[in-house]
Amino acid sequence: MNLETLQYFQYIAKYKNITKAAKHFYISQSTLSRHIMALEDELAVKLFERNNKKIELTEAGKVFYSECDPFIKHMETVIRNAQSADKGNSGILRITSPGKLCQTLFDALTLIRDKHPSIKLIVESYDFNEIPCAIQYDLYNVGFTYDFASLGHEDLQSIPIGTDYFSLAVSSKLFKNPTKETIAEIVKSLPLILPSYIEPPFLKLILHELQNFAGVKKINTIYVNTTESVMLEASLGLGYGIVPTSLTKSKSGNENISYINLDDFSAKCTIVMLYKKSNTSELVNSFVDIVNGLRTENICSI
Repeated sequence: MNLETLQYFQYIAKYKNITKAAKHFYISQSTLSRHIMALEDELAVKLFERNNKKIELTEAGKVFYSECDPFIKHMETVIRNAQSADKGNSGILRITSPGKLCQTLFDALTLIRDKHPSIKLIVESYDFNEIPCAIQYDLYNVGFTYDFASLGHEDLQSIPIGTDYFSLAVSSKLFKNPTKETIAEIVKSLPLILPSYIEPPFLKLILHELQNFAGVKKINTIYVNTTESVMLEASLGLGYGIVPTSLTKSKSGNENISYINLDDFSAKCTIVMLYKKSNTSELVNSFVDIVNGLRTENICSI
């Protein structure tokens, strides 16, 4: 199984069109078909149903496609790491965070550079809900996210480093300078938009407090596929979202969204640092020790 074949499969699965895929990769359709058949033989499953000119994923194909993207990214990371090591950069620390979660991350980066001046640091943004899987697939060594996003990932070590509250996100065109007094109007006039794959523990508490605030018996709720879609629909005035307050800082440049801080609400979450329990990297352990040292000195503040 090679990276090139996986990329072919991913493109065909997404667009369901071999002709388009062949043109995209500048290869013949027959060559592309041979790659897919070889992949099916290797996996011992049928990935596509081919009827006339139509092509659809089988049930096995759907499962493989759902895991394909992180697998490809994992392979790309392994290749980059090997190439970097070949150039003499064997010390690589890959860190991810959805935004400016807390000062601890910045302080830890400064200290790790001081302690290991020759290492290569890679810090990238990633959706907070996908960070646990990104750590599992070794796309990153360390990730900063929220405790509710890491539930069910028992192979990951979670270290609490701070507390965050929530904010209500709504279109600034509908509500230019919203305040807590505006919440009742927002709840009554717009649906709450949530990612369909997440049911964090705090959600019932927030819904209960929104109901009390607006004096309604039920919150009108719609579901979309990702947190980014929540923010997009909120910016377009199609509803309102509930997001951790720290994320509003990284999205503060979006003039189409206004935020109402919900610190008065009871709901809150914990910012955590994640890494694999099976980790054997001295560099990762060094970074973890630095973060633990910072925790004892000063709890991360938002």
